[in-house]
Amino acid sequence: MTRYKKYTFSLFSIMLFLSCYNLGCGKKETEPQTTQHGVSIKLEGDVPSVHKKTMADEEIEKNKNLLESNPNDARIHYSLGLLYEEKGMLDESLVSYRKASELNPTMVEPLVGQGNILNKKGKPDEAISMFKKAIDVNPRYAEAHEGLGLVYIHKKQEEDAIKEFNKAIDINPGLVNSRYNLGILYTKKAQFNEAIAEWTRAIEINPQKTEIYYNLGIAYTKLGKFDDAISLWQRALTIRPDVADFHYAIGLAYKEKGNLDSAEASLKKALEVNTNLVDVHKVLEEIYRSKGMLDDADREAELYKSQSSPHH
Repeated sequence: MTRYKKYTFSLFSIMLFLSCYNLGCGKKETEPQTTQHGVSIKLEGDVPSVHKKTMADEEIEKNKNLLESNPNDARIHYSLGLLYEEKGMLDESLVSYRKASELNPTMVEPLVGQGNILNKKGKPDEAISMFKKAIDVNPRYAEAHEGLGLVYIHKKQEEDAIKEFNKAIDINPGLVNSRYNLGILYTKKAQFNEAIAEWTRAIEINPQKTEIYYNLGIAYTKLGKFDDAISLWQRALTIRPDVADFHYAIGLAYKEKGNLDSAEASLKKALEVNTNLVDVHKVLEEIYRSKGMLDDADREAELYKSQSSPHH
C-alpha cells in the first residue's frame, strides 16, 4: 500500500507542474511531457516537422510583406505575434502584440497575447495587469479569464485561479485547459469528485488528450475506484499504446486489488514499451516474493539495484 501511495503523490506533483508551465490560453492545445521517477515520457504525438516550421517561417514572411503596404493593420501585427509565439520567439511576439494594441486598443486578442507572453517570461504581475485590461475591454472573453487563472496558479493564489477558470468555463464550456487545471486545483484540496467531474467533461471534449486519462485515473484510485481507473487507462492505451506509464499504472492498480497475475502482465508490458522504467523491477520483486517465486524476485531485485545505481 505504501508503494502505491508514494506513486500517486508524485503523479499529482508532476501534474500541477505541467498545468503551470505547459498549458496555453486560447492557443492550440499541446500534450505535455510526463516525468516519472527520472524517466521522461512524451504523451504528445509526433514532434513538429521541419516542414511545419518552414510553413511558419513562410507565414511570417507573408505577414511582413503585407505590413509593407498596410503598416497600421492591427490584425496583421496580431497574426505576426501568434506566429512568433508559436516559434518560441517571445520578444518578437510581444512587440507585435503591443503594436496591435497600440493601433487598436479595443482589440482584446493582442491584450491576451501579451498576458500569455509576460506570464511565460516570468512577469506575473504585468501579465495580470494585461489580462485585466482584456477583461475590461470584453468581460465575456473566456481566454482572458483562463490566462488570468494560470497566472494565479503561478502566484499560488489558488482560490483566485479557481474563480477565473470557472468564469472561463461559464463563458465557453469547451475550454479543456480550464477544466484540466480546475481538476488539478481540486485534487490539491482533496476534492476528488469535483476533479473527476472536470476531467471527465474534458475527455468528452477532447478524447485525444491523454494526460487527462492519466490524472483522472489517479483521482479514481484516491477514491478506491481501482476498476474505474484500470478501465480508463486501458481506454487511453487504445489511443496511445506506446505510453509505458499507462501500463505501469494499471499494474500498480491490479497489485492494490490483489490481482498479482494481471499486475505482473501489465508491468512486464510497461518494460517492453520502455526499458528505462527502473521502479517496475522493484514492484515486480514485491509481486514475485508474494507469490513465492524467490529466484525471480532476486533477479528483479538485482536489476533494480544495478539500473538505479548512480553509475548506471
